[in-house]
This record gives sequence, structure tokens and C-alpha cells, in this order.
Amino acid sequence: MSDLVIRKIEQSIEDRKRLHVSFLNNVKTYKPFLELEEKAFEDGAISKKSKELMALSISIVTKCEPCMEWHLDQALQAGATDDEIFETIDVAIEMGGGQTGAYARFVLKALEYFKEKSRLKR
Repeated sequence: MSDLVIRKIEQSIEDRKRLHVSFLNNVKTYKPFLELEEKAFEDGAISKKSKELMALSISIVTKCEPCMEWHLDQALQAGATDDEIFETIDVAIEMGGGQTGAYARFVLKALEYFKEKSRLKR
């Protein structure tokens, strides 16, 4: 994986963590959004893992790389397998067409990043 891709993913993670408190203190809609997110992604009739895979697919279609990185990480933490990630990409490509395939490559790079990061922690 190229250093550029690693830096891009790590910058997304760093920005989210660094700006979290500033958002909480200054953006009125942020805390209610986090509460909504927590409710929306909790296990129910649909598992958290399935919801994260749905969100990953939507993130690809809407071309939101920080969203892709976040929902991929959350899906992996919820137990998603590589095959489930690839099928999620299939759904996104079907729904979003050719451009979606190009953006889905970012998910594959991020998947590689998180697997390597996990391997290094062991």
C-alpha cells in the first residue's frame, strides 16, 4: 500500500478524533446526530454488522471517503468478513454504476490498512 493512501486514511482518523471535541462544543446538531447514530446502529431486527455494511455501501455510492473508512472499520469491529465487504461493494456498484467502482477501490485500500494495523497490534 502506498504511503499516500496510508496518510490519507490516517489523516481522516486523526481529523475525526482531533475535531470531535470542537464539534461537540460548537456545532449544535453534532451531539444529537451522534445520539441518532448510536440508536440507528444498535442491534435490533437487523444486526449492527448488517447496518454498518449498509452504511458502507451508501458511503461508496455517495463517494464519502471518510464515511467509507469509518463504516468499514465499524463493520470489521462488528465481525464483518472480507467476503461480506466484497459483496457490499457489489451492491454499491450495482446501485451507483461505474463511478462507484472507482470509489470502492478506496474501501479495498482501507481494508488492507485496517488488516495490517490489526496484524501489527498482535
